[in-house]
Amino acid sequence: MVGVSQLIFAVNANMFTGRSDNPDRAWLLDGMRLLLTSLVSCLVLGPAAAEWRAEPVPTPGRVTSVEVRGTDTRIAVGPNWYRIAPATGTLISAQAPGFPAVPPGGLSDGRVASGDGAIARTWLAHPTDRYRHGVLGDAIEAGSLVIERSDGRTGTVPAGADAVFEDLSPRIAALDGVDRIVVVKSYLQRGSALAIIDAVSMKIIAETPPIGRAHAWLNPAGIADFDGDGTTDIALVRQPHVAGLLQLWSWQDQKLKKVAEVPDVSNHFIGSRALGMSWTADFDADGHPDLAVPSLDRRSLRLIAFVPMVRDIARIPLPARVATNIGPTGIGGRPGLVAGLEDGRLVIIRK
Repeated sequence: MVGVSQLIFAVNANMFTGRSDNPDRAWLLDGMRLLLTSLVSCLVLGPAAAEWRAEPVPTPGRVTSVEVRGTDTRIAVGPNWYRIAPATGTLISAQAPGFPAVPPGGLSDGRVASGDGAIARTWLAHPTDRYRHGVLGDAIEAGSLVIERSDGRTGTVPAGADAVFEDLSPRIAALDGVDRIVVVKSYLQRGSALAIIDAVSMKIIAETPPIGRAHAWLNPAGIADFDGDGTTDIALVRQPHVAGLLQLWSWQDQKLKKVAEVPDVSNHFIGSRALGMSWTADFDADGHPDLAVPSLDRRSLRLIAFVPMVRDIARIPLPARVATNIGPTGIGGRPGLVAGLEDGRLVIIRK
């Protein structure tokens, strides 16, 4: 039987050769290429992809939040917290997830990111209303980012008078083996960019190009070597409310280089503080990390692989739109995902 990689290569090499200089046509070709490679994958993989399904989990009330620390997933139902019992897949009582208090001067609804390497802690600070976008629930954003290094050194990185950090929690990531900070920076007139901050110089050392207009936002979705080339990639969703374009940016030679685009995704809805509506794991057991992220209408969950080409491992229909963070869970030794829906139900997504 012809392998998946050979068929996908044939689709990409013979169906759509070259690139268009027209951005709209290029986007269309990317979408058509992804559709064809996904169809090829489904034909070759057969029932393996179709085995993924979403199963409702009985709850004592409406699910209001899913929070993840590391790989520990907690589910809020009203004022009470639960987790998934690994033996039965049912809810059992649990403690509320403990998040470190934001230091004085920090963003009141922000989160402190902690690390065990060169960066001990980092958080968003100096609240400001100079942007007034409100995509994260209010019109208050961060004017700066504070870094506490493990050697005791502390510093502040300003967004600049023409920008804010439009985020809730910075992300600590090892890029080329060095701990850096990944955060969303939004320019007042040019919209959002992904910024990389160096904890030694306490400066922004790289950014993606801003989207190009005010109040156009992006949300990071995952950080891993998704395409298997040995360098760290950062997945983000450009304009998850209207455009829904997944972009993969690779950290190469101290710069961010865009290496892939995938249409029809979303990982946020306007006003929500849930920024973790995605999860990274090896869903097809090929040794490479993949990305779970909702479709643009949030009515299905896509498991997207990037090796040997961009393709859908599975696209799982959901009973309602995803409305919370997505977290990992395991039942009977099999990995899965858990998410809350807009109608208050809880689902487990698994094989």
